[in-house]
Amino acid sequence: MIFIIGGTAAYHLHLEEEAHVAEVRRVETPWGQAPPVRRLVAPDGVEVWFTSRHGEGKLQRSAAFVNHRALIWAARELDARGILTWNGVGGINPLLRVGDLVVPDDLLDWTRVRTARFGQEPSLPWSGPFWPEGREAIVEAAHAAGEARVFEGGTYLVTEGPRLETVAEIEAASLVGADVVGMTLAPEVWLAGELGIPIASLCIVTNRATGTAWRDERRDFSPNVARRAFHLLLAAATRLNEA
Repeated sequence: MIFIIGGTAAYHLHLEEEAHVAEVRRVETPWGQAPPVRRLVAPDGVEVWFTSRHGEGKLQRSAAFVNHRALIWAARELDARGILTWNGVGGINPLLRVGDLVVPDDLLDWTRVRTARFGQEPSLPWSGPFWPEGREAIVEAAHAAGEARVFEGGTYLVTEGPRLETVAEIEAASLVGADVVGMTLAPEVWLAGELGIPIASLCIVTNRATGTAWRDERRDFSPNVARRAFHLLLAAATRLNEA
């Protein structure tokens, strides 16, 4: 099954209203207990594993304090064939508006102290940070849902957090090619790669990055972000299962 990691506003979802909750797993890992993982059955019959990286019911932990190793190891323990994740991001590229969708194909990792290896076994051959088939399924699901502004590619800059970036940092990031900025995805992509689990991301622009808000002053971290992302990733999981 596909393993979905919920990002921004996932903690506001009432999952029983979105899909049938078949079971709840609490996976113990060598790095502690992972967040609760639910096996969901969507109305079209597709089954997925789902967990919220930031907690349940409320924002319990920011990205800097997520137990990434436990989270990704849980996907392995549940025999996930791939990981789909959504991430709320700040827009750096001047073309991006709040509400746009970006399916990144590359990554800049500016984190400093996060553990990016399990260290239990050698890494498998690595061909890039993101799963091509997963990316394609997300893009196709977004177009099928009538999403008008979907950017098929882009570079995601990961910063350490929990503080926001400075104006100078965002200007530097723009110069080296970053399109969006967030505090998740690394080390998740490196850990998934080490275990041989492909991973792809759906990014929703929730705000403009520091110093660029004059382009679009809106901010959206509402439950609607989670509902939109959740159903797009369910549809992408259906496409992957059919393939």
